[in-house]
Amino acid sequence: MLKMNIFSVLAIVLIACSKAGPPPMPADPCMVEGIDTCNQKRPLIASINLSAEKQTMHSFGASDCWGIKFIGKNWPEEKRNQIADLLFSKEVDAQGNPKGIGLSMWRINIGAGSFEQGDESQIASPWRREESFLLADDSYDFTKQAGNQWFAKAAKDRGVENFLLFSISPPVHMTKNGKAFAPGGEDLGKLNLKPGKMVAFADFLSETAKHYSNSGIPINYLSPLNEPQWDWTAGSNGLASQEGTPATNEEAVTLIKALDQQLTQKGLSTKIAAGEVAAVNYAFGPVANAAQRSDVFNYFWNPSSAGYIGSLPTVAPVLSAHSYFAQPDVSSLISNREQLAARMQSVNPSVGYWQSEYCILGAEDNIQGNGRDLGIQTALYIARIVHTDIVVGNASSWQWWLGVSPSDYKDGLVYVADNSGTMGELASTQQDGLVYPSKMLWAFGNYARFIRPGMIRVDASLEKNTDTRTAATNLMLSAYKNPTTKEFVLVLINMTIVEEEMNLSGIQLASDEVHVYTTSGTQELRHQVKSGSDPMIITPKSVITITGTYQ
Repeated sequence: MLKMNIFSVLAIVLIACSKAGPPPMPADPCMVEGIDTCNQKRPLIASINLSAEKQTMHSFGASDCWGIKFIGKNWPEEKRNQIADLLFSKEVDAQGNPKGIGLSMWRINIGAGSFEQGDESQIASPWRREESFLLADDSYDFTKQAGNQWFAKAAKDRGVENFLLFSISPPVHMTKNGKAFAPGGEDLGKLNLKPGKMVAFADFLSETAKHYSNSGIPINYLSPLNEPQWDWTAGSNGLASQEGTPATNEEAVTLIKALDQQLTQKGLSTKIAAGEVAAVNYAFGPVANAAQRSDVFNYFWNPSSAGYIGSLPTVAPVLSAHSYFAQPDVSSLISNREQLAARMQSVNPSVGYWQSEYCILGAEDNIQGNGRDLGIQTALYIARIVHTDIVVGNASSWQWWLGVSPSDYKDGLVYVADNSGTMGELASTQQDGLVYPSKMLWAFGNYARFIRPGMIRVDASLEKNTDTRTAATNLMLSAYKNPTTKEFVLVLINMTIVEEEMNLSGIQLASDEVHVYTTSGTQELRHQVKSGSDPMIITPKSVITITGTYQ
């Protein structure tokens, strides 16, 4: 009998529970939130084409801002290791449940020296001030940022594959106003750097990369500017919320060229990951009130542009941008990624896309940024953004903002509070406290833990959900393969209250054994071993990863 070529099609049949009887009337209890939970009339069919290869996946990451300086330096080592395990560990317990989410990229902040300035920094919270390795006399003190360095080593020890240094502001003694935030006024929207200091700033960034590499933390990437589209000035009270500097596209390219020379002269293998565009619309087109800071992809990566950086030897062929404010509703969630992907394809299809920072800030699709949330609903919302950035925007890397947060806000994978359980950027939490893993952590882990660097996304389609807008409110599916190990990974997000049954069919498994990991309101990457020929349950309101091997 003719066998199917496994590189052609994987078919998945989702068989919904059925119940005999006439169609329910509108008042029937089967109708919940407009969905007939009793009579799912026909099975859903999903297909995966292993030969239809998309982007090669690079990494899933998070950053060490802001509280790592306290937690990594002051907290009891047992709790530091607990947090590091949650973020970085690839180990499993006796039942096969992951101990952590196995991040494959760790973002390390390069501080600008506002912490040493104390209240004179005019940055409101000590939690958001950072130390600097570079002192005012241009000497270095690499005992600074001890907490950041502890977590970087913890990440390395647990097998994190990629490390990225990112700068938010030049060192304060190099800035125009002597602060780690921008002065505004006639310098509004411009790089907060004294004239003649561009090479010195680039030298500082490269020396920091050299230090980490000499300490056993190889720095794969360096991002010299973060969200230069924002002005980063103080508020009306004279205080700034954090370090930060704007920059025009031209200033950004000048810095990138200076940094390229420094990395080359020092013989470092570190690559420049340029962009960190504040919101994706600034990347894919011109913005009327930010002409010198928008249409970034075209300015950086169009070979005919005056700002083209593709010929610089240390520049990685990626554009990094942030998903903030890019999904006020489902339609915008999809269209913004479609426009980004189309712009990149038309200008320079050889360049990849990294979504390099996100957390929930304002009101987005009826979810507010305020209020710490350890529950599944927000986790599902985040999973949907990850899915859309990857499947529609073709992101090869997806990076969360804060690995650890003390705040009453939706910005952390792991949360901390003081020993009384009180949240906030408190002095009492700087020495010790309580640790709270969030469902956002575990739902992100459905991707990060199993889609390893070098895996290839492949085509996946789902009957009745082939339209991305329909899938975004129902059932989403993405698929990945490792051609070397013959491993496949499927990630499903069930946004609905309907439980589905799913059969693997038409797949030539190397082993009948498959592994299912479920994150839901009651489960956190809960592991089950299943037969590939048996039906699998797609739990309501869940993110599920299925792994196995094919012939």
